[in-house]
Amino acid sequence: MFGHDKTSPREGSSLVSSHEHRGLVLLPQRAVWRVETRTLFIADAHLGKAATFRALGQPAPKGTTRDNLDRLDALVDRFNPVRLVFLGDLFHARQAHAPGVTAAFLDWRRRHAALRLTLVRGNHDRRAGDPSEQFGIELFDEPYDSEGIVARHHPLASDECEGQGATILAGHLHPCVRLSGVARDSLRLPCFVLQARQIVLPAFGAFTGGALVHARDVRTCAIVDERWLVAG
Repeated sequence: MFGHDKTSPREGSSLVSSHEHRGLVLLPQRAVWRVETRTLFIADAHLGKAATFRALGQPAPKGTTRDNLDRLDALVDRFNPVRLVFLGDLFHARQAHAPGVTAAFLDWRRRHAALRLTLVRGNHDRRAGDPSEQFGIELFDEPYDSEGIVARHHPLASDECEGQGATILAGHLHPCVRLSGVARDSLRLPCFVLQARQIVLPAFGAFTGGALVHARDVRTCAIVDERWLVAG
């Protein structure tokens, strides 16, 4: 599904502050909001990734976990959800359970003690090991039925997500598009990928990279400055 440049927005695309698809609201804050059940969905936070790199002797920026948690704070404060579902890869690796990362997440959790947290395990969660019980996170393997939404980490293949049925939310791919401008300037933007009944979310994490979307039978909603979506 990934690897090709998208050189310009689709004809008729527009800049919007949110985008609805199959009854869900796609947010430029890299999340999906389900009004009906007051549930937020995010994918691929990769908390502690930079700490993991540093533990392995590789240079990495500091403050990425705090940035991720601050952005989660903003989402929770704005939407007042009753539930937050992580679509896999909440923590990056075993080294991500370092004291500083653990303390920061526990402090965040205490500020949102009433919020129900659910994690659908991804490949990095298996490497990292299950989060501490003190975080109060429900743990499930994929696929997980979240009140009529099929929550996954790994997306289904194109032919598997065709046809009628429940909406599928997934992550894992860290999708992005490249928009080209004048003088050969270009910009990579994280995006949602919409294909039949499946929505692949962009990576929520601040230090995650991205893979370019190349499939021709999908729609994308690119994120601009986490304030707007380029929706076609």
